[in-house]
Formats: sequence, C-alpha cells, structure tokens
Amino acid sequence: MTELKKDLPDHYCESRREPLADYLSNRGFVSSSQLRRFERSGLTAGQLAEGGVVTGTVMGEAFHALVLEPQIFSKQYLVLADTNAEQRVDSEGDAMQRQWLDAWQWSALCRGRDALLGSGQAPVSDWLSAGNKELSIYWADSLGGRWKARPDCFTDNIVLDLKTTNDCGDESFGRTRERFGYDLQAAHYVDAVTRLTGEAPRFAFLAVELNTPYAVRVHELSRPELDAARRRLELVKQAYSAASAQASP
Repeated sequence: MTELKKDLPDHYCESRREPLADYLSNRGFVSSSQLRRFERSGLTAGQLAEGGVVTGTVMGEAFHALVLEPQIFSKQYLVLADTNAEQRVDSEGDAMQRQWLDAWQWSALCRGRDALLGSGQAPVSDWLSAGNKELSIYWADSLGGRWKARPDCFTDNIVLDLKTTNDCGDESFGRTRERFGYDLQAAHYVDAVTRLTGEAPRFAFLAVELNTPYAVRVHELSRPELDAARRRLELVKQAYSAASAQASP
C-alpha cells in the first residue's frame, strides 16, 4: 500500500490499479461504505474502524468477479461442475484456498451474467466492455477530508454499480436503495469520477436477480435524485469529519 504525506492539497486525486484487499485495508481514506454505516449508527470514525471490513454475500461477490474481473474469478473460485472443465487447478492446496461453487450456483451466475449482457434496456454490454472496472480512486477536499471509492465500472459518461437482488422491480429495489443507503454511495462514486476526470457523469444501478426468471433492471438516477443524494452526502461527510476530529486524541 502506498504511503501518503500527512498533509494533502485539496486538489489531490489519484487512481490506482490495485487488489481489492489493498483498497479495503487503506484506512487513511474514508469509503462510501463507512459513510453509510456512520449515517445509520452514528459511530465515531475510530469505532467504525474497529468494526472491521464488511463484505457482501458469496453469490454477490462471485457475480461481481465473473462480470467485472473474470480473470480474478478464475483464480479465486472453483466450480464443482463438469461443465466448467476449462478451469485450471495447480494443486490440492490451490483448490483448498479458493471459494467453492456448486453446479447450481455456477448456473445461476452464468444465467445472471448472460441476462445482464443481453439486456435491451440500455447498452450495458458496451458500457461494461469500454469502461474502467474496479479502479481505486483517492482524493482530498478543501476541509481536509480524505475519501476513497472503487466504482464497479465507469465510462466517460456514466458510472455503473452492479447489484444482485431478489427483486429488481422499481418499488422493491427502491426500498432496498433506501434501506442500504445506495443513493449515498451513488453520489460518492460520481464525486470520485468527477474529481478524477473533470466531467460530471450520470449514474445507474444494474440490478440483477440470480434466480428465475433472472430479471435485469437498469435504474438510472434522475438529476433531481442525484442532486438530493449529493446534498445528503455532504451532510454525512461533515458529520463524519466532526466525529472523527472529536474522537482524535
């Protein structure tokens, strides 16, 4: 992990092509996950750090890897199915270190991926093919805040966030967005990409069901929704910075 100077200029922004583990372990910068947890719990920055890293579900993480980083998927997962004979396993130790997926899980992941890439709601396949995927972005602001983000994918015009869900319909996924603070995450990602590129992109959730009928829905945030999320994000950042300053010795 790269060490940074204690004081950073407010125009500081850089991107890094790094393993997810390095991004997660870098506690000198604050992620949208920490901000969302802080908004719900009111815990101080120190208490949040003590809580460790919270990861997603096995299927959700596997789906992200399969769609966004297939080369990582082939190294981290082992599919226990005859239909995936192309897998390379160097040793028993190699096999034991991977996350095992059964035939049903593999089938669900593939069907979800195919449904996503074949979606006619938007040029999803083109976006994912052309976009920057899993790029870590670090930046500072004029108030001394240090922030980080790792968008699933972004192009010159749009930021994409891949979500697996039991129901991708507007009403159900809308409740999920509110419950988990997804719009706060959206504003944070847009801020990161704007800082990096100088352009203000659109934002869309790619919601995918990993069960029959493997439905897909592209939920693009409207301009008023994104503006509201930005205002909410600024309030949370201010409260987080104040709590961090109060907790510092």
